[in-house]
Amino acid sequence: MAETKNLTEYYIQADPIIIPDSFEGYPLRYFNLPLHYRDDLNYVLIPYGLVQDRIEALASRIFHDLTINIPEQLICICVLKGGYRFFSDLISKIQNENRLQNNRSLPMSLEFIRTRSYINDYSSNQLEIIGLSDLNNLKNRNLLIIEDIIDTGITMVALKEQLEKFQPKTIQVVSLFTKRRKDKQCIFKPDYCGFEIPDHFIVGYALDYNEYFRDLEHICILKESGVAKYKINDNNI
Repeated sequence: MAETKNLTEYYIQADPIIIPDSFEGYPLRYFNLPLHYRDDLNYVLIPYGLVQDRIEALASRIFHDLTINIPEQLICICVLKGGYRFFSDLISKIQNENRLQNNRSLPMSLEFIRTRSYINDYSSNQLEIIGLSDLNNLKNRNLLIIEDIIDTGITMVALKEQLEKFQPKTIQVVSLFTKRRKDKQCIFKPDYCGFEIPDHFIVGYALDYNEYFRDLEHICILKESGVAKYKINDNNI
């Protein structure tokens, strides 16, 4: 019995999956990819199935932690657009924990906001936030921000500062990806993370490049020709 308990504790405290810099990904020929993107992609970094398995593990850990430490309603905040797939799948898997567990549950309500800090494949360091004017009900509430990726960390720091103006009781952050930056260290570390990835610009699973590739299931790396093909002309920004 003691051995089972130790295995459970180890599973719940598991670190993010770390994708090493030397990892060259999976060849495209092993996957069923949309015809309209096949010539634009270099390789698959993380297959869709692995993404789903990791989200299920995150849901179990979050459910375990919050039903113990915060036994009251949780407001889950989806950061649109890139985070909508992760948000939907994570909430669904937490709801599954609610159905399976007989001795505890995690009540949730949902909110949606939008942020924008990318132009082409780089961060502009300027954050646009849409939807915060409707969040006055966050005072003295517990918040879980659900984000797709934390790159420099600048966006999340700014978002937390904005949300703190509504005086919530707690703010926690879960991100599907964090990035190891080559140029500078990320200034924000989420409470929960799915994958730590090299300094690549990724697309797929609702992460976009100028509004393209959201309909791609796998997490992929673009070819240089794909970057050029969908690039926004700076004169039109």
